Amino acid sequence: MPTRLHLSLLSGLLALVVPAAALAQYAHGAHEHGVADLTLALEGRMLQIELISPLDNLVGFEHAPANEAQRGALADAERRLLDGEAMFAFSAAAGCAIREVGIESPWPQSGRNHDHRHAHDHAQPTRGDHEDMVVSYGFECAHPEALRQVELRAFGHFPRLQRVRAEFATPRGQGAGVLTPDAAALAL
Repeated sequence: MPTRLHLSLLSGLLALVVPAAALAQYAHGAHEHGVADLTLALEGRMLQIELISPLDNLVGFEHAPANEAQRGALADAERRLLDGEAMFAFSAAAGCAIREVGIESPWPQSGRNHDHRHAHDHAQPTRGDHEDMVVSYGFECAHPEALRQVELRAFGHFPRLQRVRAEFATPRGQGAGVLTPDAAALAL
């Protein structure tokens, strides 16, 4: 299950391979509606992915849910995000399969997922009207050398999401890109 340790290792790996200026820009990215951040790191057979998005992109609001409709919207967003196989598509030859998923939400609604994926909810300090959801995924790839691209399918689930700033680190190198609904694949 992704933990702060996993996220620290992901950050550490990126710090080693992504230029410091790019990492600083990512780490200090502004909370911007319509925009999310995606970080990928491939080490051995394990692909770690972290998606950070303002709640507005996912549910249309960033305050504590005030009614049943808002609680339902938040629970629906969490369920969609917890389905790593629906959120990402990989080079078929890589044979990547979801192994773990964790979510940090200021107001968790979905509870625990009972199959091979695990919801991991943490309370976050609130920042007023600017709340984020953080989702971390762990995939195991049978043939990581065949992993040439990752497609982000979140745009189809969350129409308020318009742009995703992406950074990656693999044994072949590192890079960055911007994903949009019309260009949702990141070449690795």
